Amino acid sequence: MPNPRHLGSAVLVSSLLYLSLLIVGVPGYVRAQQPESSKGTARGIQLYQQGDAAGAIKVLGEVVEKHPDDADAWYYLGLAFNSQGLISEARSRFEHLINLRPDSADGHAKLAYALILANEPQKAIAIAQRAIELGDRSPEAHYAIAEASFRMDSPEKAAEEAGAALMINPDFLPALITKSLAQLRLKQYSEAEACLERFLAISPDDVDAETWRGQLEELPNRTHEPLKPAPLVVPAKELTQKARVLSKPEPQYTEQARKAGVQGTIVLRAIFTASGEVKHILVTRAVGYGLTTEAIKAACQIKFEPAIKDGRPVSMYIQLEYNFHLY
Repeated sequence: MPNPRHLGSAVLVSSLLYLSLLIVGVPGYVRAQQPESSKGTARGIQLYQQGDAAGAIKVLGEVVEKHPDDADAWYYLGLAFNSQGLISEARSRFEHLINLRPDSADGHAKLAYALILANEPQKAIAIAQRAIELGDRSPEAHYAIAEASFRMDSPEKAAEEAGAALMINPDFLPALITKSLAQLRLKQYSEAEACLERFLAISPDDVDAETWRGQLEELPNRTHEPLKPAPLVVPAKELTQKARVLSKPEPQYTEQARKAGVQGTIVLRAIFTASGEVKHILVTRAVGYGLTTEAIKAACQIKFEPAIKDGRPVSMYIQLEYNFHLY
């Protein structure tokens, strides 16, 4: 009489053999458990983490071309483009990511930052707010709201959100600039100065460092002190004739800004002096990646006929705007 234990073992072995044959006969079952893209994604992530962004972009680009539903590949592909300064390239990758993974807090935050650089403040605010709702803990979302708010003439909100970004990361350079400009608008001069000093202490060799050193020279040294006056600056309403611009050179687009897809408007406040020079330039709205510096260089090359009062040349304040757009 067969031993029941032996009989049960035989049935179990037979069942396992049948199941293994069934699995081998259905390749799709194996693919469902271990996607073909997983090895490529893992390799791409490894390259990114090792600092080889170019290699990661190549590998992960091949993965998403064959497997467009691989959210991890899209995420790290976006991060790799970001690390190369190719923010506009990263943008579309993060858009793909949040279509596949709508609950990606960091994906929303990174996309909000890209939208700010592309000068789309309203979209940036919506995406950044969603990032915060999802629990994002990076400075990008708060910074995006801050910069968008500043561009939409809400300096109070800009200062508040830039402060929130700096609470998360005190060294987040874009937030320091936005906060400084917002506080300048609010006439909180000592706070504006402190932000610029912090920026320069962290990044003394930044592409716009000289611009911000010049800004410090134009800012007052004490709270509530009016902006540094220049001698004999006549209010516009008292002029017989305003300054007449003869030529206004266009600023250069920096390669760094072009790579990042940066767009926006820079606003400067300057004095057109009685001697025909542009002096005492103060930045009131900035764009990063060297564009603010290029705008100031262009402003200094403006040729003009000075303003006139009572038949004599005098100095006057002028607001200058420089628009940067990619076509």
